[in-house]
Amino acid sequence: MWSYALAALFSAMLVCYVHYEIPQFTLGFAKCETAHGLLIVVGLVFGAVCAMVPDLPVPRWLAFAAGLGIVHVPAGAILLIKRMRGSGMS
Repeated sequence: MWSYALAALFSAMLVCYVHYEIPQFTLGFAKCETAHGLLIVVGLVFGAVCAMVPDLPVPRWLAFAAGLGIVHVPAGAILLIKRMRGSGMS
C-alpha cells in the first residue's frame, strides 16, 4: 500500500512544482492565471475520468491523483528545461 501513497505524493509534488514555477516564466497576470486554470480544470477532469474506469486494480483516489499528475507532466518538463537553460519570461 505504501507504493500507492508514494505515487500520490509524487503526483502532488509535480502539481505543486508546476504551479510554483508558472509565475516565474509567464509574462503577465492574465496568461499566468489562464495557465493555472487550464491545468487545474483539465487535471481534475482527466483525474475524474481515470477514477471512473471500471474494475480498477488500484484505489480510485490513486487513479484520480495519477490522472491529475499526468496532465502536469508536460508542463513540468517544459518548465524544468526552461529553468535549466536560464530562460526568461515568455
